[in-house]
Amino acid sequence: VSESTNAPPKKHSFPVHFYNYLKDNNCTIALSKGLADIRYDYKRDRAVFLVKDRMKIVDAAGRYIGDGFSTGPKWYRYGRSKLPFICGKHDHAVIVEDCASAASVSGFATGVALLGTYLQEDALYKLGDFKRVTVALDKDASDKAVEISLRINNEYGNIVDIAILDRDLKRLTEDEAKEVLKI
Repeated sequence: VSESTNAPPKKHSFPVHFYNYLKDNNCTIALSKGLADIRYDYKRDRAVFLVKDRMKIVDAAGRYIGDGFSTGPKWYRYGRSKLPFICGKHDHAVIVEDCASAASVSGFATGVALLGTYLQEDALYKLGDFKRVTVALDKDASDKAVEISLRINNEYGNIVDIAILDRDLKRLTEDEAKEVLKI
């Protein structure tokens, strides 16, 4: 029996906890607007954020989202690129530690996830495209936030603000995030 060429495309079925992770971390708008390419890794039970350079996939970072014990790290880098995950199309960048936080701000700023707290040279180079940059890291990384802002200002002039976070950025509403980031 041959398949009709007019048949509707098959729909992918993803686990409910994948969608819940995206919703709980305010990533659904970035996904629905095409600002982020987020997939599900069935084998590793991870939400996977694709890292792109000029529209080409160069790497990915996956967050373990299962309920059980993971045999790997919370975040897993699939490739060897040192590029950040960038999400959004605004001239104001917000530097954060993780991909979900970057996606959560993409409706009003461009989220730039360092995938840690170190600003790689490749990421520093990418920041030259922005008029303003806000470094938004947790309280425990405040020294890193200052270090990162000094490096960016040294390279591009006085374009950086710092927001030390008391609460997880990806858990805030858009209005709360804008207030904390002073955007």
